[in-house]
Amino acid sequence: MKSLSEINFNNIKTVGIRVDFNIPIDENFKITDNTRILRARDTITFVKDQNCKILLLSHFGRPKKTFDKKFSFQTLINQFSEVLDVKLNLLTYESFSKNGLSDFKNLNHQITLLENIRFFKGEIDNELTFSKLITNELDLYINEAFSASHRSHSSVNGMPKNITSVPGFNFEKEVLAIKEIKNSSKKKLAIIGGSKVSTKINTLLSLTKSCANIFIGGAMANNFLKFKGISVGSSLLEEGSEKMIKQIYASALEKECEIHLPLDVVLDNENTSTIDKLSSLDHFKMLDLSEESLKLLTSLIHNSELILWNGPLGKIEDTFFAKGSIELAKLLSEVKAEVIIGGGDTLLAINLAGISFDKYHFVSTAGGAFLEALEENDLPGIKALSQDL
Repeated sequence: MKSLSEINFNNIKTVGIRVDFNIPIDENFKITDNTRILRARDTITFVKDQNCKILLLSHFGRPKKTFDKKFSFQTLINQFSEVLDVKLNLLTYESFSKNGLSDFKNLNHQITLLENIRFFKGEIDNELTFSKLITNELDLYINEAFSASHRSHSSVNGMPKNITSVPGFNFEKEVLAIKEIKNSSKKKLAIIGGSKVSTKINTLLSLTKSCANIFIGGAMANNFLKFKGISVGSSLLEEGSEKMIKQIYASALEKECEIHLPLDVVLDNENTSTIDKLSSLDHFKMLDLSEESLKLLTSLIHNSELILWNGPLGKIEDTFFAKGSIELAKLLSEVKAEVIIGGGDTLLAINLAGISFDKYHFVSTAGGAFLEALEENDLPGIKALSQDL
């Protein structure tokens, strides 16, 4: 995979950059977290400084292959311009549908953002004619949307195959972080939270091969505790998870990886209980970790050289039950070990803790893509950048 810094820009005039501006907004269409936009800024600025004309491509939400005002960039483009500190021109749905990239080529704008690429059927269906409609007008293609690179969509897996293509600076950092987790000989700890075993089973199976220890937290731990015969009351469970958990324990045993579970929890009535006392309680839900669990985590962390954290350890949307995740974010910001944060709702814990991302070795902006990249197979977006033209 060639690097962006290796590209000779002497004969490159037009560049397409796949970014991920699929950002959270409030009811007034105000951006509430601009992290993904900021992560694309270095790549956009670098290409801009080469005096190239730039076409930005991104999705936003999940529209149904046609224009939908609530998923349009029309209400967001000025905020994008402000965050990036550059003027962006919007290539509208109507203009592209009628004239392709004519306005992009002919109008005097250095940086143009194409309207939400998921408005176009050819994007989701990964149609060759759609991908060539765009790449035929470009000299170079850059994927700076690692967080979308688990999708076999045109802008991720199709367009990079048509012309010279490279990863953006942040995309490359994401790939290197994944390789480090998979291949480093350092003693590794994975802290995995969230709610569903099914969305993370392949990731967990892969981690048992490379990690000395895995700590399971969040609502996902409820399923593991129940599997161990511990009372979980009316806590959130995933039906049918037993077979998956059995697989994970079998793989961990084979690979000499130790699985750790919470020792005590915070209940929905805001009281705490050790795990062994839960059987004496009625009608309870486990919603966060408590002190003994955090002490266990502290011990595991101080005995590790490389740490991965993905997924909150409690009901993070309720600040009372976010304390375990916040404490973990603080703890990981102070250790000597290399800490890699695996995107998604984990970023919310860091923000709630008020900690700068630069306190960690690397913070991913990807959620599902990050987890899938930890599995055995390469992502469609990585594969497309790795093949020779």
